[in-house]
Amino acid sequence: MSKEAGFLIYCMERYRHFKGLSGSEVADLFESCKVDEYIMKYFESLHTMGEQYIIKDIDDYIAEMRKEN
Repeated sequence: MSKEAGFLIYCMERYRHFKGLSGSEVADLFESCKVDEYIMKYFESLHTMGEQYIIKDIDDYIAEMRKEN
């Protein structure tokens, strides 16, 4: 497994925990808003941040994606 893929799984698990969602709910949300692509694209900067920053960044990204749709 690549370090990027491992980090994506970490982000999904932490997001699930912080938001009280199921794994399938997070997977569906990340897929519909293309969060997985965002995390992979910005892995180099995101993986150096703390988990609270990452959760907030994901929330901000989802909000922007929903505005566009």
